[in-house]
Amino acid sequence: MSERRVGSDETLFRIVEGLDAAGDAGVTELAEQLSLSKSTVHRHLQTLAACGFAVNEDGRYRLSHAWFRLGTRVRFRGAFYRAARDEIRTLSAETGHTTWSAIEEDGRLMFVDGAGSNPTPSPELLVGDWADLDETAAGKAILAHLPEPRIERFVETRAAESGDAVRKTIRASVTTTRDRGYAVNREGHISGIYALGMPVIVDRSVRGGLSLASASPSILNAEHDELVDALAAAVRRVERALTDQDDG
Repeated sequence: MSERRVGSDETLFRIVEGLDAAGDAGVTELAEQLSLSKSTVHRHLQTLAACGFAVNEDGRYRLSHAWFRLGTRVRFRGAFYRAARDEIRTLSAETGHTTWSAIEEDGRLMFVDGAGSNPTPSPELLVGDWADLDETAAGKAILAHLPEPRIERFVETRAAESGDAVRKTIRASVTTTRDRGYAVNREGHISGIYALGMPVIVDRSVRGGLSLASASPSILNAEHDELVDALAAAVRRVERALTDQDDG
């Protein structure tokens, strides 16, 4: 059965995403950007403002902090986020590198938490961002341990987007990651950033991934063994915490 969608809802989400990309915008500006009528954009913006999800300041609209409230609640409900939040901070302090926790959702990766700062991007800038699974260390680690039908679906989707050549690349990454127990990222999602990633697995189910990132490629060679061990120890602690939560 094909998906049934509500056109007005799709339009609303296009407007929300357009407003997010713009920061703030007037009705005419946003309508031109999205190729929608001004009356349609105006009605949706008025509705968002009336419901508290947008703010109208002298005819220019921006998203309100109501979205932040919802996002914060969604994140806190996640058992993986709660289990990993202290561990990634401990790991960052131990290694001196930026650390991340990330989840997979519907074939995409989202950074749900981070610790550390420069010279890598500040966690405040990346938390909440989507990325392709095959462009980050945590994403590669998660992808390699998903059920085969989901891996195949991801490969086919990426091949449709980027061409057949990515099939071989992704499959090779999956095999290598499984064999060595961790994933490596060389400037995939962000230019100039290198990372190591491992999956968090409980009862054969991938719950998320942890990663260590650096602006120096030495994270992949000179510091490699020590950092892999530290990352693995953090992963084991998160897995134990999740097991305890599940048993409780």
